[in-house]
Amino acid sequence: MSQQQCACPKCDCSVDSQAIEKNGQKFCSESCAIGHTDGSTGCGHGCSCGK
Repeated sequence: MSQQQCACPKCDCSVDSQAIEKNGQKFCSESCAIGHTDGSTGCGHGCSCGK
């Protein structure tokens, strides 16, 4: 099984069985899943995907 990437457009993380699923897409964190509407600048995994 190949690794799937987080559905957040700027995120470089891959997702696994622990992924957060929202609207049929998989995200590596809650911040990515909500589109960084909480003001976060990253996912907590070293990315700056919320900027």
